[in-house]
Amino acid sequence: MTLDCEATFRKMQDYLDRELSPKEVLLVQEHLEGCGMCAEEYRFEASVLQRIRLCLADEPVPKDLLMRVSTALSNA
Repeated sequence: MTLDCEATFRKMQDYLDRELSPKEVLLVQEHLEGCGMCAEEYRFEASVLQRIRLCLADEPVPKDLLMRVSTALSNA
């Protein structure tokens, strides 16, 4: 089985977030190795994600965040 550009694009965020199965990872990697357009899109998306992570790394997380989220979910 191989992925086309559309299927690869649909899996791109999960690939970047490392949320794909090992088989899906291989399929995406194989496609990226053979498709310059998708490889370019991957590099762009990866650079955006890296910049976002760098910006967020400096943001302190409130100590009570987990408790507030848990409470909000319980009340939902």
